[in-house]
Amino acid sequence: MKRELLSKALGEIDSRFVAEAYRPHTGSGPERSIHMRRKRIVTLALAAALLLALGAAAYAVNQAVGSPQAARRVALQEIERWKELGLLNPAVSFEGEPRAIHEIQEQQGSEGWYSRLFPHHYDVRWYVGPIRLSGDEEPEEVERHKYGCNLSIDTLSGKIMAASIDAMADGDDEPVWETPWKEPIDPQHPEAGSVDREPMYFYNNFEDIFPADMTVGRFCELLAQYWGFTGYRLAETVDPMYFDEPQPPVDPDTLLKDMTNSDPGENYYLTVFFEGDQPGAPMYIQLHQFPGCVTLMVGTGHAVG
Repeated sequence: MKRELLSKALGEIDSRFVAEAYRPHTGSGPERSIHMRRKRIVTLALAAALLLALGAAAYAVNQAVGSPQAARRVALQEIERWKELGLLNPAVSFEGEPRAIHEIQEQQGSEGWYSRLFPHHYDVRWYVGPIRLSGDEEPEEVERHKYGCNLSIDTLSGKIMAASIDAMADGDDEPVWETPWKEPIDPQHPEAGSVDREPMYFYNNFEDIFPADMTVGRFCELLAQYWGFTGYRLAETVDPMYFDEPQPPVDPDTLLKDMTNSDPGENYYLTVFFEGDQPGAPMYIQLHQFPGCVTLMVGTGHAVG
């Protein structure tokens, strides 16, 4: 885009003036003074055209994600880019219109977020199925889909700065563990007791989201390539800010799908520092298991900072 705008801007300057500005002159006196003034004028015109072209290009990039409609379009484009890089399974897709698109202004994170500056962005969300809105007694009826997500799209770069991607388990998937579910008869009166419901089943179908042979190191390398960083460094699997005894760094050759949980209901996360990112501000990779689905969280967004 910059090259096209620059060529157009410079093309509007008469080539005779450019040639005249750089034609060698000798001598002194009024003729030389006139020539020097002309050369300065043409030089200023060239500089103005260059600034105009670059400014227009920057403005166009900044406006590339200037509306919810643009955010939806760019979100889908960037998901395709992730699939091309190999970060995601080619089958990952989001059907229909987003369930919600929210514009988030730039904000400075607290110490819990290592003072990361979160740029102006849009959160674009596709849900996998019924959701319970605050105050609702029953989940809102929403068509169930295989995949859902929450993507944070940087309005300046157009890139995904954080992603949470869900995949529902298929009917032939075997649960890896289950937990009993007792539903209160009257949530307002616990003394009324509860009734047994079908257990909640948890799955390990992360291969629906990313390739089965994806390693931690390869995943971080691809993320660095996508974000334009030059490298990465793995920190502890649990951050010392929240745990007294952090685990040692993870082996980069560990399969990503094995970074789920060692015990049912306990989800570890990877803390990653990328070279070229905001100094001292990490990003995260986390694998969640929920009843009936799994979730991959990547980037600046994270449940604990």
